[in-house]
Amino acid sequence: MGEERLLTVKEATQYLKISKVTLYKLIKEGKIKPVKIGKRTLIDKNDLDRLIEESKGRDG
Repeated sequence: MGEERLLTVKEATQYLKISKVTLYKLIKEGKIKPVKIGKRTLIDKNDLDRLIEESKGRDG
């Protein structure tokens, strides 16, 4: 069926190789918008890819 678009919090942290705390910080800062379905918090992989691309141009 192809690649999954929505990732769990755990999958998103593994994809970006960051901690859960850092992921929630990015959400709080508005850099990643979570998708809430019922009680689940999911992350759109497209948002993660966009964050990666935007981060490439920054020093740090």
